[in-house]
Amino acid sequence: MNDILHGKFRQIDLNLLVALDALVQERSVSGAAKRLFIGQPAMSHALARLRELLGDEILFRSHGRMEPTCRALTIAAEIRPFLLRIDALTRGQPEFDPATVVQEMRIALSASLESCLLPSLVEHLRMHAPGLQLSVQSGGPLRQLELLQHGEVRLAIDHFPALENDFIGELLGHVPYDCVFNPERVPLGENPGIHEILAQPHIHSTYAGATLSRFDQMLAERSLPPRRIVVRSASLLSIPFVVSESPLVAVLPQTSTRLFRYHQQLRICPVPLEGISLSLHIVRHRRDRNDPLLDYLGSCFHASWKQLDIQPLA
Repeated sequence: MNDILHGKFRQIDLNLLVALDALVQERSVSGAAKRLFIGQPAMSHALARLRELLGDEILFRSHGRMEPTCRALTIAAEIRPFLLRIDALTRGQPEFDPATVVQEMRIALSASLESCLLPSLVEHLRMHAPGLQLSVQSGGPLRQLELLQHGEVRLAIDHFPALENDFIGELLGHVPYDCVFNPERVPLGENPGIHEILAQPHIHSTYAGATLSRFDQMLAERSLPPRRIVVRSASLLSIPFVVSESPLVAVLPQTSTRLFRYHQQLRICPVPLEGISLSLHIVRHRRDRNDPLLDYLGSCFHASWKQLDIQPLA
């Protein structure tokens, strides 16, 4: 295994390598001083230190001009590519081209968000980043943050009530809530009021690991009566089938109810409460703060979200 002896480098002023490159390029102490924006005495001092460090004259006068020694030319030829590389690295991020990306990107999404966002996202990536392979893992918010923390995924999208300092989140959008029921089994009209909805028995999904949802918390914050939850389902996928055959009501984010549109016996209507919505954030670990690929993928998710045209009640 190749390793760097950091302690040894402490004995060397690496700025002298920059000075050596300038001296060899300019073949002049005064010219090298101008290139480094230092005075000629300081440059002369650097040359003296280089001679001591390398045991070589570095520059010598011949026929009225300064010439570099063979050793100076050899060392400078080795140093220059590294200096150019360091210069490129410290200039900032190069322009990102998604078409050149060839790698796998692991992300975390809930099943409902995967169904809503991936169709248009995949279409876009096949056109503009064909070498990017997506690997999606599911789970609730807490599980997603665990995956991010351990580096098992690079990006996560969900409702995150609180983020620790290890994570960076940006708002994707706000999702309104819908009420879902079978009008042949539940005595509700086309646009029921909130108290009518709350008076019915409810089914609630605990797929994210929460006994009560953010919706229930918002009801309590508004001093509204709690829902009467009679069934807790472990999966969102079962809810439309249960509601179709039962006198139950489900209240879910619109990103979930969009998946139920093909269940023709169901009625889906907005919950009539202004200002109640679920915030969604795109989250990455702070280690990936300046990753241009994640920046690009985040912009793609924003474009996919915009196509959904989800608008919460004002």
